Amino acid sequence: MNPRQIRRVCSLEAIAAPENLWLAARKARRGKRRRPDVEDFELRRESELALLREELLSGAWQPGAYHFFEIFEPKRRVIAAAPYRDRVVHHALCNLLAPVIERRFVARSFSCQVGKGTTAARECCRRLTNRHRFVLKCDVAKFFPNIDHAILRERLAEWVACPGALGLIDRILASFRTTDPELLRTLPGDGERETARPRGLPIGNLTSQLWGNFILDALDHRLAEAERHGASVRYTDDLLIFGDDKARLWAMREVVVEELARARLRLAEPKSRLLATREGVPFCGFRFLPGLRPRVLGTTKRRFESRRFRWRRRRAAVVEILRGTFAWYQFSREGNTAGLRRAWANFGYRLQFSSFSQPGRHLRPLRELRVFA
Repeated sequence: MNPRQIRRVCSLEAIAAPENLWLAARKARRGKRRRPDVEDFELRRESELALLREELLSGAWQPGAYHFFEIFEPKRRVIAAAPYRDRVVHHALCNLLAPVIERRFVARSFSCQVGKGTTAARECCRRLTNRHRFVLKCDVAKFFPNIDHAILRERLAEWVACPGALGLIDRILASFRTTDPELLRTLPGDGERETARPRGLPIGNLTSQLWGNFILDALDHRLAEAERHGASVRYTDDLLIFGDDKARLWAMREVVVEELARARLRLAEPKSRLLATREGVPFCGFRFLPGLRPRVLGTTKRRFESRRFRWRRRRAAVVEILRGTFAWYQFSREGNTAGLRRAWANFGYRLQFSSFSQPGRHLRPLRELRVFA
């Protein structure tokens, strides 16, 4: 398809199509079928989807109120959970918008894309760590709370031609705005007018993940043009640029700062630094060293200890502990974690259920444990 045809794919009629809304409802309910709001929606699914279609086509649909809560791992964040009905709309929009804009993403951008993810990002980081002596670690300061609405909307308009679809995007953007002064970051020379610009995407929306990846796509292409061998990897706002020349990496840092300023973003200074790869490269929960298997970061180890503490103090059910254990076990198998996995196996025996390990040193799937029988 030519660019003009691509821009016409994401239309309001296609977003509100019955088959697209049906698919969006199936995606939105994954892992949440037992929640009361999901069960209520599913009981009246046909009528709810028909009403959603009517509201979308007429322009009457408006986002509902967010439910806010905090998480503290790996760091403190405020999560804004949209109502289930709104999440169906988000999935319906992303079903058509994601294929349109993802075709532009570079190969080494790994977040929020089918067939990629953290595992592929860690493998790419491992290969680059083995090849290069230095790495420039870049982290965007308060990324999601500082995404500028006007800049994001302008860039999305280059890929979406339908006024109705752009109006839907506008309503989703207007439903959230960062107001906490501790989260807002300003650029040098900003006045009151620049500071008052609407900013922020809610951490928890599917659209926020896609748009956050999209807003940094221009930076990816700028780096691809400036780099000789494309030695970079990015997962959301965590960017690593590898090389063997310190001076060139410092020059690349100026490119990053310049491109972020165009999106009204800035680097987190304490976290953005130049490292020797032999010191270890922290990325996606692991620390990578040349020629060695990656090691789990201390925060992941503390989660292991916190689960044991919660079980001892009877603050979590055994079923909840086991579910989290299997996910953590599969995650940790990518690194040098034999001791930690052995500790989890011993912990499983102490729970007086089936073991988490077999003689072949593989974790038994949770569906085979007696607690889920």
